[in-house]
Amino acid sequence: MTNQETQTTLQPDLLNRIDNKTLYLGQLQLAITKQHVAEVYELLATNNDSLSSGQQLPLIVSDLTAELSDFLAPELMHFFAEKLPFLSLTPSSTISDTYDVFLGDWWHHRQLGTLNILSITLSLEKQMITELQATEKLSEGQSINESKVQEINENIKGLKAFLADNTKRTLELQVVKDQLTELSANKSGLFNRNDKNTREALEKKRELLEATQKRIPEVERKLVDQENELLAYEKDDALRQLELQAILSQYSNVAAFVAAISQLHDVYLDNLKKG
Repeated sequence: MTNQETQTTLQPDLLNRIDNKTLYLGQLQLAITKQHVAEVYELLATNNDSLSSGQQLPLIVSDLTAELSDFLAPELMHFFAEKLPFLSLTPSSTISDTYDVFLGDWWHHRQLGTLNILSITLSLEKQMITELQATEKLSEGQSINESKVQEINENIKGLKAFLADNTKRTLELQVVKDQLTELSANKSGLFNRNDKNTREALEKKRELLEATQKRIPEVERKLVDQENELLAYEKDDALRQLELQAILSQYSNVAAFVAAISQLHDVYLDNLKKG
């Protein structure tokens, strides 16, 4: 078979495939022009069932990820604001079709997961969900960090007690120094007795008190560290309570919320079609 014959044989299939691509792009263009968001999603998923799993777009529009995301994002943001108002969304600084999702709108809110605009999937932070579920099971007044907080409070109590005794140790050290000075000045010994044992005992006591005094800066630093760690744990527990309350304001429990998020893709598309 000659080259021309080969080309003639393959020509109908090639033209058919080009026609299909042209038709596809025409349908996508029309859907975007008419702002039929649901239809755009359906076209993007055509012959590309993996899209709902967060995979790549059809090859023919794979270089339009950022533009398609920008077009589709506003409607999805509106859906979140209406159905999941306790979540805050911010465009990812690194991935064009992804939004960072935060739980709550307060300062230092934590990232709950990432939302892929094209696949309509919200990937949750498993550790955060596990912590919220654990908090949900606790009795009122309890917290995940309760044992750590108690331990740190005991440490702080001991450190403060050590520092509080500093004045007493300073006075005691001065007394010991005065006694040693008097003993050295009195050749016949303290209270007229040349008592070598007394001198040695006083010197050991002085050394012990001085060594203890040298620990003051270290203990002060450790106290600051412990207080900062305690504050971090207490903030962490308080923040988690806020997060849990936000979820429970709309769902019966954390598991129900997670289940709803797993159905986000289908629920959103149904919502678009009904609208």
